[in-house]
Amino acid sequence: MNELTLTHLTYAGSGRPDATLDFAPTFTLICGDSNTGKSFIVDSIDYMLGGHTTPAVPHAEGYSQILLGLLLPDGSPLTLVRAPGSNNVHVHEADLRTLVHAAPDAVLSARRTKNRRDVSHHLLDRLGLADAYIRTNEAGNTEHLKLADLTHLAIVTDERMVDQTPPSQRVRGNAAKTAARSVMKLVLTGEDEPPASKVPNAAQCRIQRSKIALLDQLVIDLSAKQSTEESADQLRARQTRLAATLEAVTASLREATERQSLIAAERTKHTEAAEALAVRLGEVRDLLGRFAILRQQYESDLARLEMVGEAGSLLGYFRTGRCVFCGAEPEHQEPAHDDHETIHLHEAVTAEAAKTGALLADLRLTIEDLGEQEQELLRGQERMRARGAELDRTIRTIEGQLLPAKGELDRILAERSEIERNLEVLARIGELDGHRAELVAAGAVSAKRADSLVPGRTVQVFDSVLQRILERWNVPGTEHAGYDPYSGDVRAGGQARADHGRGMQALLRSAFSAALAEYCIERSLPHLGFLVLDSPLVTYGQLRGEDEADLAPEVNDSFYRHFLHAPGQTIIAENTPPPPDVVEQARVVMFRRTGNGRHGFFPARPGLT
Repeated sequence: MNELTLTHLTYAGSGRPDATLDFAPTFTLICGDSNTGKSFIVDSIDYMLGGHTTPAVPHAEGYSQILLGLLLPDGSPLTLVRAPGSNNVHVHEADLRTLVHAAPDAVLSARRTKNRRDVSHHLLDRLGLADAYIRTNEAGNTEHLKLADLTHLAIVTDERMVDQTPPSQRVRGNAAKTAARSVMKLVLTGEDEPPASKVPNAAQCRIQRSKIALLDQLVIDLSAKQSTEESADQLRARQTRLAATLEAVTASLREATERQSLIAAERTKHTEAAEALAVRLGEVRDLLGRFAILRQQYESDLARLEMVGEAGSLLGYFRTGRCVFCGAEPEHQEPAHDDHETIHLHEAVTAEAAKTGALLADLRLTIEDLGEQEQELLRGQERMRARGAELDRTIRTIEGQLLPAKGELDRILAERSEIERNLEVLARIGELDGHRAELVAAGAVSAKRADSLVPGRTVQVFDSVLQRILERWNVPGTEHAGYDPYSGDVRAGGQARADHGRGMQALLRSAFSAALAEYCIERSLPHLGFLVLDSPLVTYGQLRGEDEADLAPEVNDSFYRHFLHAPGQTIIAENTPPPPDVVEQARVVMFRRTGNGRHGFFPARPGLT
C-alpha cells in the first residue's frame, strides 16, 4: 500500500529546548486546554506539506527549524526541514529530531515548480502518483495532480472544519468544482484523466507575449543577483564538498573545545589544590612561630632553675640560725634540719629542670618536623607554580588553535550561505524558464470534452461507508448521508452540510474525510494514508443544547472509540477528553496549563502564557 505515516513534529532552534511531539502509527489524540498549541500542531503539519501560511504563536519565536518526520511506503524514514517563512524545504533521508546542521539530500521548493523540484512532486513520486493528471476546466484541460489536492482531504484544520466550502473542494468557486470532481474520481476509482493541452486564442497570445517579456525581465533581474557563473550542478557539488569540509572543521573544533574544557577543569582543580597548599603552609609557619616562643620560654625556665641551684648558698639557704625554708628558730630545729631542707630544695629544682628539659627536647623534635614540612610545602608550592604555568601555556596554545579554526568555520558558513542563495536564485530562474517554456509551447483542445464523474455504483459504496461511520458515532438525524458528486458537498438527514448548524457541519466534514480515508486505504486507492482532524467536536460541544439540542451526548465517546480500529493513521486535536478505554489503547497527549500533563506543545517560558 502506498501510504505515508507521520512520525513526529519538532520545532528546533539554537538556545531553545526542542518542542517535539511523537505520533503513534495508529491513533494519536492531542487533548487539553485551549491555547496550548493543539491547532498550531495541525497547522504546522499542513505547512510542512506545502502550506503557504506560516503558523505563528509567541512561543515559536526563536525557533529556526520545523522538522516533520515521515515513514515512506517502503518503511524508510524521511525528514522534511523548513524554516518559518521560507520557501525552501530540505529533505533528509533519515529520522532527525533536533536542530539539523548536516547537508540535505535534496533542497525542494514548498511551492509547485515546473522543474518538479518541489515537495509536491517529491512526495507524490514516493506515492506513485507523480504522473497522475486531473482535469482543470470544462474544456478538458489537464494538469498534474498536486499534493495540495490530497492534503486538504486528509488534513482538516479548524478553519476547514466549519468552512462553507464543500469538503471535496480545496477553494470556493465554480472553477474549482471541475478539479475537485476529477480528484474525487481519482481517489475513489484510482483512474486519472488523460493528459491534454490547449492552444491560446489571439487575445491570449498577446497576453502570453507580455507574460514572456515580463518573465525575461525577471530572469535578467535574478541573474544580476548571482555572485557566480557556476551551474546548479556545480554549486551542489561544491556544496557537497563544503559539507565534508564543514564536518571536518566542526569535528576539529569539537575536539579542541573538549580538550580545552578538560584542561580548564584541571586548571581549576590545580588552583584549588594550590590554595589548599598555601593554607597548610601558613598553618605550619604559624605553628613554628608559636613553638619558637615556647622554646624560648623553656630555655629561660631551665636557666632560671640552674641559677636557683647555684645561688643556694648566696641566698642563705645553708647558714645556721633561723631556717630560711620554714622560719624555725635554732632551738626549735631538729638535728640535720638544714641538710634535710636543702636536699628537698635540690630535688625539687632537679625534678623541675628534668621535666622542662624533656618538654624542650620534644618541642625541638616537633619544630624540626614542622621545619621539614615547611620545606616540603615550599617545594610543592614551586611544583604547583610550574604545573600551573604549564597548564596556562596549554590553554593559550589551544585558544591559539581555536581562533583560526573558528575563522575557517565562519568562512565555510558564509560560503555555504552564498551557495544556498545562488541555488535559490537558480531555482527561481528555472521556475521562470519553465513558465516561459510552457507559454511558448502551449497546445490546443479542438472541442469541449464531456465531464467525467465518479460512477454511480462507486458513489453508493462510498456513501455506505460514510453512513456507517456516522452511525458508529451515534449522530442522530444523519440518515441517508452521502456525497453529492455534482456539488461536491455532503448531505445528511435530507439537508446539505451547509444547511446544518456549525456543530453538525464539523461532524459531517470529519465523517467525510474519515470515510474517504477508510474507503481508500482498505482498497489501496490513492490517499496520503493518514488523517488529521482539528477540533471536530468542540463546536458541537459548545452548541449542543442550543440549535443542536437533539445531538446525543455519547457522540464524544463513540467518536473517539471509532478511531481505535480505523485503518491507517489518525491524529486528532481536540478539547474534550476521551473515555478511559481510549486513554489506555491510544496515544493520548494531555496539554494542561496547570496540574498533570504537558504545559503545551512548547516548553513553558517565563513571561509567556
